[in-house]
Amino acid sequence: MNQLLMALHQSVKLGSFDVSLLDGLTSGTGTIHECEMLDFKEIIPQSDAEYAKTLRDLVAFHNSYGGFLVFGVKETERDRKFELIGADGKINIAKLRDKGKDYFGKDIRITCSSISVKNTLIEVLWVEKRSHGVDPVRFRRNGPEDGGRRLVFKKDDVVFRQIGNNAIAQSPDDYSFLYSERIHSTDNLSNGLYVNEPINHNLPDRSVVCSKFVGRKDALVALWRWMADPLSRVRLIAGEGGLGKTSLAYCFAENIASTGVKRFEQVVWLTAKRNRFSVNDNSIESNYSTDFYDARSLFSAIGEKHGCSEEDYGDNSIEEVKQAALDACSTIPSFIVIDDIDSLSPEDQRRALEFGLQVTPKTKLLMTTRVNLSYSIDNVLTLNGFSMDEYIEYVSMLRTKYTLPSLSERKVEHIWRVSSGSPLFTDSLFRLEMRGIGIDSAIKNWENEKGMDVRKFALEREIGQLGREAKRVLYVICYLKNVSLIEISLILRYAEQTLGDAIEQLKEVFLVAAPPIKKEVRFTTDPNTARLVLEMGQRLGIDHSMIEKEIKRARSDAIGVARKHRDDIVGRAISQANASYKLGDPIGALNVVLEASKKSRKPHMDLLLAIGRFCLLIPQPDRFRASSSFKEAYELGQRKPLLFDLWFKSEVERSALHGALDVAGHAIECNDSNLGLWYERRASVRIALARRPGVEFSKDSALREYKMAVDDLREAKKYLNGKAQRHQVERLIEDIRNSINSLELS
Repeated sequence: MNQLLMALHQSVKLGSFDVSLLDGLTSGTGTIHECEMLDFKEIIPQSDAEYAKTLRDLVAFHNSYGGFLVFGVKETERDRKFELIGADGKINIAKLRDKGKDYFGKDIRITCSSISVKNTLIEVLWVEKRSHGVDPVRFRRNGPEDGGRRLVFKKDDVVFRQIGNNAIAQSPDDYSFLYSERIHSTDNLSNGLYVNEPINHNLPDRSVVCSKFVGRKDALVALWRWMADPLSRVRLIAGEGGLGKTSLAYCFAENIASTGVKRFEQVVWLTAKRNRFSVNDNSIESNYSTDFYDARSLFSAIGEKHGCSEEDYGDNSIEEVKQAALDACSTIPSFIVIDDIDSLSPEDQRRALEFGLQVTPKTKLLMTTRVNLSYSIDNVLTLNGFSMDEYIEYVSMLRTKYTLPSLSERKVEHIWRVSSGSPLFTDSLFRLEMRGIGIDSAIKNWENEKGMDVRKFALEREIGQLGREAKRVLYVICYLKNVSLIEISLILRYAEQTLGDAIEQLKEVFLVAAPPIKKEVRFTTDPNTARLVLEMGQRLGIDHSMIEKEIKRARSDAIGVARKHRDDIVGRAISQANASYKLGDPIGALNVVLEASKKSRKPHMDLLLAIGRFCLLIPQPDRFRASSSFKEAYELGQRKPLLFDLWFKSEVERSALHGALDVAGHAIECNDSNLGLWYERRASVRIALARRPGVEFSKDSALREYKMAVDDLREAKKYLNGKAQRHQVERLIEDIRNSINSLELS
């Protein structure tokens, strides 16, 4: 078989099909099967969808090793036996090329030949292997539907050959392969073991940056996809300190160098980082290998890595040095990492970004920053804390490294929440445990005084650079943990413009988040940010004591106003309605709150909740009206657990499954106290949707709902305390997987 593969590989390289490869097909034994360089097709493409499928195959071959599509071969036993039946026509090559230019904008070299094998005429389509150093071909728009609602391919899909099938690039390993030389094993057999030739680089020793890199697969894929975008020359990895921005940039640069991405002649690493946090002794260490400290020294350092010297610049202005660096980059295509760009002044950061936008297309720049200095969100890869799955892997690595005992998943999840999924924070916390104080004591101590130094290192710079107004707004958000724009305005008495500018400044340095809660935007901040800000207090240079007094006053006023209003109309009505219901008159109770609603000048969220409740309690429940009232109450800001419970119940009872799905989603978004229950409820709705009978049933939609139900149940499992409950969820997940397998095989 190795000899056959070698013969096939030689045929692919030459672009001439060797008919002897098919000699055994007619006997039914089959000497060669579909593989990375060979695919059999029974019929010639006719429809637009069939031509799109052929294009997908061609692109997959082109992105991988090159290959042949052979038309007129029937599969008689899946992946094992094939029969020569002859082609039923000829391929319209002109149509194929035109559609290729339309879907992916490039002209892939292909040829088509009619070949007679044992008196049977077949059509052979050859596609050339993509040259090393040329970006993988990706589809620039969606393909047509494949008989149903599934698209043949989607915009931005990068397809390649994986054994005998096409695959979509979805992992860092997939992209590493695509950007490598792509040497097939048959070449290894004929020419000896082949190793990719690495690119010249000046990357620091791995132990200085990250001894072992784990997780961040989605971020790495996003960076590889950026590599394939010829119109994007600069990318920012942005986020709070301690999240691993430098480690991510280093890992990716290392992959570029080791893979041997031939579009670049070198990988350049430049850092402005002056200090790093030592988890060994909870202290800040000076970094003496700083490459630049302002825009001029940055441009000079770039020029130096491209053959210029400091003497070439003399007393040149910063713009002249910048232009010299741009000219130098045009001669040597490079992948340049600029680490910690936000340590420069805002003006110099702007200059650095402009440099990245102006650099030759042959060069790409990757910058790490704590400040979103980009003019476009498309240029930014925002880094947050580890996902739970990534965090489990990271914790396992750290505890093996420090020879610490393994932890239960529940304990790991607790540490994940305490540390906000930060690699630096987690490392610092485990270092406390290594002093022999036990994990529970380490967590408690780290949350308080022992974790303050590392929090300062990660966040103090951003906080210190804020303007006075932004600091005051941040203090309010940290104090209240969850607050609306109106509440901030009432406390600080800021004009709309002033408040808006302050919020934008906080967003730029990733210190606040605005969870999407329909009509009212509410702002939150990370618990570790809140701990640091509140601990810093007067060192912030603001009137923090006065702000706390205003917060208490605003709370008191709000409670007083609300109480007075309720006593005036709403409170009395709800109390009267509850009394009527207890006396056995649910219809009378409903009428009381309906009448009060008419008298109220504006819709009131508590009244609407009461109306919906009593609509469900009357002898003939009005579930439609109940659902409408609950929805309106939610849009007005009602967030009581009772609202979500009753709303979900009304949607389910009237078989409005999509409505029930929305309610569960709202409860989860609002961080309802019983998240495990809500994830279970949403999963149950998804299962019901997957099993809808009749015309509403769709195999694709059922599979989608089943898979999302599994995701929800996995989330629910995180919040379950009892072993029996977790086991029940695991059994349900297994049942769903069986349903998925049955559907996929049907």
